[in-house]
Amino acid sequence: MSDTIAVIGGGPAGTSCAIKLIKEARALRKNIRVVMFEGKYFETHYNQCVGVLSPPLLRILKEELEIELPRDLIKRRIFAYRLHADKEEVFLLGEEKEGPTYTVHRVNFDKFMLDFAKKIGVEIIHSRVNGLEFIRTKELEEVRVYSESGYLRADAVVCAFGLDESMLNVLEESTKNFCPYKRPKRFLRTFITKLETATGFIEKKLGNIIYAYLMPENIPNIEFGAISPKEEHIVINIAGEKITSLDLDKFLKLPQVRKYLPEFKHDELSYFEGHFPIAPAVNCFGDRFLVAGDATGWMRSFKGKGINTAVITGIEAAKVLIESDFSKDNFKKYAERARELLSDYYYGKLARYFCKWGAKFKFLSPLIKAARVDQNIYEALYDAVSGHNTYKNIFKNLLYFNLTKTLKRLF
Repeated sequence: MSDTIAVIGGGPAGTSCAIKLIKEARALRKNIRVVMFEGKYFETHYNQCVGVLSPPLLRILKEELEIELPRDLIKRRIFAYRLHADKEEVFLLGEEKEGPTYTVHRVNFDKFMLDFAKKIGVEIIHSRVNGLEFIRTKELEEVRVYSESGYLRADAVVCAFGLDESMLNVLEESTKNFCPYKRPKRFLRTFITKLETATGFIEKKLGNIIYAYLMPENIPNIEFGAISPKEEHIVINIAGEKITSLDLDKFLKLPQVRKYLPEFKHDELSYFEGHFPIAPAVNCFGDRFLVAGDATGWMRSFKGKGINTAVITGIEAAKVLIESDFSKDNFKKYAERARELLSDYYYGKLARYFCKWGAKFKFLSPLIKAARVDQNIYEALYDAVSGHNTYKNIFKNLLYFNLTKTLKRLF
């Protein structure tokens, strides 16, 4: 008798989970049916995302899923970062401790992962799910999945649908009587735009560098912004709890931003709005369900690393599902294995408040100046901006090397 696992969502979280399930089942000679629901066709639809693959993502894909990204999927390798805060800036170049950083077209990455899942045996249903029902009687325990194109009875469900409002409502409603899932309470809004460039512009003007802007002056709503080079275009994004598209208008006009951009007509730009969580969800697992990806809220503050979170949580969900014990007690191991993500959230929250206070009390500039003369602070900023280290380790390293003395010397 085989188990049927339903995966709702064909993004990195869902595909990683499905691929890992199929590979683990074959290794253990188990018969598992994996059915994935994805309403989008990535040829025409896609998720708004800058498309940065941060370390150690490539190593995880290779070691856990036996996937190596094709070369034509990678648009640019990022070698360094230029961090701006107030009127100061610092060029950050460090050791790639966990592997390289690449920029990709997110739609192409999602399509590659979905095609790979389909190739190894995952059943793909291109349909939106509109209902979940957890059946719990003495004679029967199962999950009933209702979609626009049909109905599926499953032994367990993986909720990897990102921050889809309708699916968050469905999950909260369907679990309220036995293990109520509660979505993340706080989010950062994001706005993204894209600029096409002439051949050679990026090599001459930007290089393989991401330009990061921390709490840019005169635009208090923006917590951070970035310019990320792709192949022959540039992606510009901003984030903050209270931002609007008007803040992106202002950001594009900043001299320290404008000097890295090509000529463009502002009224011809297309803006894309999104958001990502800055607080964890409640009850990300229960009898016969697991939540993976953005809906967990286990994101990295500022850096985001949403693709990393999605892939890691998807893989860890598969590892507990393969045991064919779909109880909440067994699924506790899922949260334990993903503990580093959740624990780093608290340190990321501290980093976020540190930067907000820094902008308010004008000590971000001294921090940038300190990085020019203090190797420990320099490495801490590089690790934070690049995502090469956890916030937990960054704070530990700074405390160990006594940040206070360095800042006092500069003040």
